[in-house]
Formats: sequence, structure tokens, C-alpha cells
Amino acid sequence: MSPNWTENIVCLIMYFIKRLRQATLGLAGLFSVPFGKKVEKSFSNIIDDKATIYDDKIDQFYNETHIGGFTHRHFDGSHSPILMWEKVKEALPDDSNLDEFKNYILSLSKDLQTSMGIPLLNINDKEAFDKFSEYMSLNFSIKKSWLLDIQSVNLAEIFGATLGVVSLFFGWKKNEKEEFANHASSLILAGAISANPILFIVSIVSWAKSYTRNKNKKDFKEGTIKGLLGMGSFILSTSLFASPLLGIIVGLVVLIVVKKNLKKIEVSQIYDWFKNQIKNHGKVLVAMGGGAGIAMMMGAI
Repeated sequence: MSPNWTENIVCLIMYFIKRLRQATLGLAGLFSVPFGKKVEKSFSNIIDDKATIYDDKIDQFYNETHIGGFTHRHFDGSHSPILMWEKVKEALPDDSNLDEFKNYILSLSKDLQTSMGIPLLNINDKEAFDKFSEYMSLNFSIKKSWLLDIQSVNLAEIFGATLGVVSLFFGWKKNEKEEFANHASSLILAGAISANPILFIVSIVSWAKSYTRNKNKKDFKEGTIKGLLGMGSFILSTSLFASPLLGIIVGLVVLIVVKKNLKKIEVSQIYDWFKNQIKNHGKVLVAMGGGAGIAMMMGAI
């Protein structure tokens, strides 16, 4: 293969990676604004949701008790991946393993395509969770809906997280530390605000691993701050408008302005400001991270 061909292939791959990063950030940002919930609904009805005898078995406890209302999947002991499989096996006494597996995948997919999705863990003590969510709401303004959302996944979130994983994998270059930090921190913020547990965990682990390996902390910190401010400015400005189209247009304009101005500002000053804000408001930030972790762990209580 000639050198020119090799260079062309490398350029094509780099172009693909750049566009993948942009698409990932765009999708992550879109799912982080109020309009994102409407986008998630576009993933609904991909699969025929007509109830089967396996679905009836999965919903049996809720139909008998009506526990949790529209959030019952978190509390009925039937909708997390492992517990759903157990319910499918109990549905019929004489079906084959293949039938059980096919209908398990079908039932799982039907729930995943809804905006509510499926819980990663079941919350066994609803009363304790309600008290915990009330405490988080009163003391840290963290809504109960966010605590439930951060421990559940749907098809749209899996799609976004998959793109995020791929873009982070291909973006892990030794000579692009600042750009990687920018990309990873943007996805961390988007994952936290949109309550996408897979994207949030993968992004923060990738960011932390890259940080520990990076000897030049200054470039990495600058990339992190730029990523947080860029994604944050887009989400905040877009969320101010009732019209999705107007919100996205204004959000993109604000994002461009912020990125241009960040080139003129000494980012270390912004980093110092962030450090002071974390010191002053650390409890709220810890509560958000801790709230997500505790909410996840409560499924095992």
C-alpha cells in the first residue's frame, strides 16, 4: 500500500472520529434538556407492545397491589433484568428454555423502548426510599424523579451511552489530552443531568483513568473546564425556551460564543473559581453523587 493511500485512510479515520465525537456530544446534550424526553419517546413503539402471558406474569404483583403507580417498575420486584427473568421462568410450567429466553428478550425490549425504561435494581423498601428522596429534595433540591431516573435505563439512553463509549474509546490518544478531557467532562455533565447511569459511569471512569495517567495536569484541567462550561452553557440556555427549535438554536449560538471566549481567557482562573465554588457548595455536589450511589444501593436493601 502506497504512503498516500495510508495517509488518506488515516485522515478518513480521524474525520470519522471527529464527527462521531460531535454527534455523541450533540445527542448527549439533546437528551439533557427538557425536549430530550420527547426525543426519547421516538424510540417507543418500535416493538409491538401487545401483552403476552409472560408480560402478565411480570405485571402480576403491580396489578394486585398497584404499588408505586406509574413508577411501579422500581418497586414491584419484577422489572429489573434479573427479577424479570425469574418471572418469565415462572409464567408457564411446560415451556422450553428457548421460549423463555425469546420472551424474556421480548418483554425486556418492550419495557426498554418506553421512556420509563427498566430499573437496574429493585427498590425493596419503598417507604425508606420515599423518606430518602424527601430528604434529598428538601435539603439539596434533588427531585425524586431524578433519583429514580439515575438508576434506570431505556433504549434511547443505551443508544446514547453506546455512542459515548465508542467515542471515548477512539478518543483516547496520548497527544490529545486536553481534547479528551473536554469530551469526557462534557459527557459526564450530560450523563448526570439527563440521569443516564451508563453514560455517567463510563464517562467518569474514563476521565478519572485518563487523569491518573496524565502527567501534564494543566492541559487536562483546562480541557475539563472547557468541556463542563461548553456543555453546561448549551444545556442551560436551551432549557430556558419552551420552543425546542428556538432553544437549540440559541443553545448552539451560546455554545459557540462560550468556546470562542474561552480561548481568550486564562482557564486556570476559571479552574480556581470552580475550586472555590466546590468548597462553598460541596455538600450539594456530594449529595448529587452520593444520592445517585445511595439510590442505586437501596435496591439491595
